[in-house]
Amino acid sequence: MKRLLPFVMLQVSSIASGVGNGIVMIAVPWLVLDRTGSPAAAGLLGALVSLPGIVVSPFVGTLIDRIGRRKVSIYADVLSAVSVLLFVVVDRVGSLTYAWIAALAVLGAVFDPAGHTARKALIPNAANASSIKLETANSRHEGFFAVGWAIGPAIGAMLIKFVGPVDAMFATSLLFLVASISVMLMRVVDATNETHDADSPRENFWQATIAGFRALHADRALFSLTIIFMFTSAVYMPIEMVILPVHFERLGDAGGLGATMTAMAGGMVLGAFSYGVIARRFSRYTILCGVMIGVAVTVVPMVWLPSTFVFVLAGFLMGAIWGPFNPLWNTLIQSRVPTEMQGRVYGVQMSALYAAPPIGQVVVGLAVEGFGLQQTFAVIAVLFTVVALLTLSLPALRDLSRNTAQPTTAN
Repeated sequence: MKRLLPFVMLQVSSIASGVGNGIVMIAVPWLVLDRTGSPAAAGLLGALVSLPGIVVSPFVGTLIDRIGRRKVSIYADVLSAVSVLLFVVVDRVGSLTYAWIAALAVLGAVFDPAGHTARKALIPNAANASSIKLETANSRHEGFFAVGWAIGPAIGAMLIKFVGPVDAMFATSLLFLVASISVMLMRVVDATNETHDADSPRENFWQATIAGFRALHADRALFSLTIIFMFTSAVYMPIEMVILPVHFERLGDAGGLGATMTAMAGGMVLGAFSYGVIARRFSRYTILCGVMIGVAVTVVPMVWLPSTFVFVLAGFLMGAIWGPFNPLWNTLIQSRVPTEMQGRVYGVQMSALYAAPPIGQVVVGLAVEGFGLQQTFAVIAVLFTVVALLTLSLPALRDLSRNTAQPTTAN
């Protein structure tokens, strides 16, 4: 058990962060709808929350490669805990208006990408220290993170019901502290410090950040996959941030929203944990195509705004099909990008992913108010099909199974 401790502590951190973010994901949109009654306001907030990640993520990646993965993870989670606790403080000493909600949500969004990216970058370190194969480690890490997401919305819905969305932030703050302390207790060698060549000229911070963009662009397969993921995020995030909260808030059913989002996350748990087995039987390209096509199919029943049971079932299937994607994504970076560049490539990709959803969420929020919820949802389903067809049509993606760099050997 002592040998497995580094990997175990990383998973404790991942679960705690996942639960905390799951609570925030359901509590903040509910708080906005409760105090403004405006779907457009909820969509605008979702867009605003995504903006810091666009700017911060590339620099976070450079920090990870410069000062170390553990340090960035620890500091980011501490700052996230403080930012979430400020919701409660402002509500107690003043009035938690929409402007305050937006400001605090954006502040928290500055730190969250740093913690998430740093934990991903730590996977090879923890895996090697615990003698776990890399693809197995990625599968388990994303599975445990999905466990947090599965538990988080249910806990968030319960907290909204019994203490309200503001006081639910107490639990979130505590969970981020647990995530930070867990990484503090990890005993691994940070590969960042081992792979830097002391004899080579040291780039300045800006040059090092730009190098991450260049490294990603040079790998056509990873670059194409990043574009695909941008489109997917732009289409998918409005479902969780606008469509589902609006639908269930109109029904006055916080439990239904929590159950649906929990089912989606629960499916992701199953899908993520199954990646290690799937990867032994199918190529990376085949897995990617199966994920994109499957998600496009499973979103169709939701368009009809069915009963909560059908929402839960469809959400579970969607999550299970999507689940293998994140461990696949991690494995591709670890096997195709040099260790000393991985933090920056993760950061650039995270920035790209944050860039697309703001537009989608604003457009969807306005479309729901202008044209109706179901009509907007139908268009989203069509866009999922477009993304699936785009995945099948890009020749560069067929190169995904080729390894171009060795994963870290730090222990």
